[in-house]
Formats: sequence, structure tokens, C-alpha cells
Amino acid sequence: MRVAPAASLVPASAALLAGCGSDADRPDAGSTQTVMPADVTARAERLIGPKMPEGSTLDCPETLAAKVDGTTRCTRSVPDGSSIGMTVTVTEIVDGSASLHFENDDEVTPSPSS
Repeated sequence: MRVAPAASLVPASAALLAGCGSDADRPDAGSTQTVMPADVTARAERLIGPKMPEGSTLDCPETLAAKVDGTTRCTRSVPDGSSIGMTVTVTEIVDGSASLHFENDDEVTPSPSS
């Protein structure tokens, strides 16, 4: 996933790594590089979407700082009204590409009618 300056979006071209990375290049401390919410959502959908019930939705509303250990939160909602949170963490930055790790919360939030 390509990182982008805050004012623009650069197409993602690197493969998603759904695990821990190794020796990562870290952007400068004052870096404004980001991974846009649409890119985070698209990567999560490709990785997790096929495993979720049909009709599920994923919301990753915040821009992710493109720095090692940068995190953001997403929420997966399923048709029965339940949901589960997910933490997205940047594991490494190599050649301007951010590798992401997705980890679901331990507990599902039941539907309000449960």
C-alpha cells in the first residue's frame, strides 16, 4: 500500500502483509505521509471480506499515519446487527509502501435487539 502526502492519494501497489513485518524503513519524524481511509478499507475488504457474512459492511473512517506502529480503528457490521472492532497497524514502510496488520477485537458487540 503506497503512502500518500496528506493532500493527495497515491495508488496502492504493494502487496498487503497480514502479519508482522521485519526491519522497516521509518519515515522522518515530521512526516505527513498517510494511508487514506478508502485504501485501508479496500485492503481490509480484500483480506477479510470473503470470510464475512454476505451483506457485511466495513467502516474505516480515519486516516492512518504511515509510520511504523501507526494505528487506526475499523468496525465490521454484519446483517444481524452485531459488530466487531478491528485494529489496523502499520508494521513496516519499505520503498514508500506501508504493510498493514489487521486484528479483530476479542469480543463481538451483539445487536441492540439481542
